[in-house]
Amino acid sequence: MEDYRASWQPPGQPGIGGTSPGYYGAPGIGGGAKLPPEAAHRTARMRPRRRGRRSGWSNIFTALIAGVIGALLVLLVLPAVFGVNPYDIVRGKLSEAVVQKKNTTSGRTVNVVSSSEGSMSVAAIAKAVTPSIVNIDITTAPQQTPFFSTDGQEGTGSGVIYSQNGYIITNNHVVADAQDITVTLASGEQLKGTVVGTDPASDIAVIKINKTGLPAISIGDSSSLAVGQLAVAVGSPFGFEQTVTSGIVSALHRSISASDLQGYGTSALSDLIQTDAPINPGNSGGALCDGNAKLIGMNAVIASSSGGSEGIGFAIPVNTVKKTADAIISGKAVSRL
Repeated sequence: MEDYRASWQPPGQPGIGGTSPGYYGAPGIGGGAKLPPEAAHRTARMRPRRRGRRSGWSNIFTALIAGVIGALLVLLVLPAVFGVNPYDIVRGKLSEAVVQKKNTTSGRTVNVVSSSEGSMSVAAIAKAVTPSIVNIDITTAPQQTPFFSTDGQEGTGSGVIYSQNGYIITNNHVVADAQDITVTLASGEQLKGTVVGTDPASDIAVIKINKTGLPAISIGDSSSLAVGQLAVAVGSPFGFEQTVTSGIVSALHRSISASDLQGYGTSALSDLIQTDAPINPGNSGGALCDGNAKLIGMNAVIASSSGGSEGIGFAIPVNTVKKTADAIISGKAVSRL
């Protein structure tokens, strides 16, 4: 666009042949005013000036460079400030932030993380774990006293295939006083079970069935558990076999007495895993698994005022289960150390 500029003088300066305001370059105002010679000289030399323009491609290129620099700042600098590996963002694998928290009652340090699916979905975990979970039906012997007699009682619980050659782990209270034990595999096959040994203090028992080539469960490590991580429970609540529920690890290192749950104080369990994965009667002896389909605990008890799941269940850590089961199978005394 062309720009014509004119010099300006303060209004009210007398002009030639009149007293018009002195806008030089407007001859004839106020009686034929003429420009001074130097002004006329300047006016004669005035030329239109063109404002410089940038190329459209230059503007696009500049915007593109600015965008790239901004993206690099967001992807590389900001994640590093918050302690996140930028490479993990590119791969789509953000590491879980782990915060250490000290348990004020036990004095132990617990890892706290946000809940996640882990490396497998719940559906994949269920598919991997359910073949290793069995249903256990028991019948107790009839009771005869001088005052009354009762028929044998029936009960149902769960168990986990511990080894391919027929050893199954469960709770002691599932098989206590059992005269007959029937183990139902995931395939529906039913086999007679016998008690190998029990440890009432830890509520752990081992039974045996006469079958080999069984799908033994994969054993995890309960010492590395973190509050908030995925927990999947598999068992036979109310006799409904191969039932899968999921939740998180709600707390660690819990202690509870049997009187809190069953109305009598015969035993106390300590160092338990607390979970909100729904656990009901019949889940006892079943598996609590992590996000990698590994056994992290044996479901044992629930805290409930109604007799059903209220989101507070407890499992015996698998490290305790393994140590006790190995001792029972080998015929050794169970160590409490």
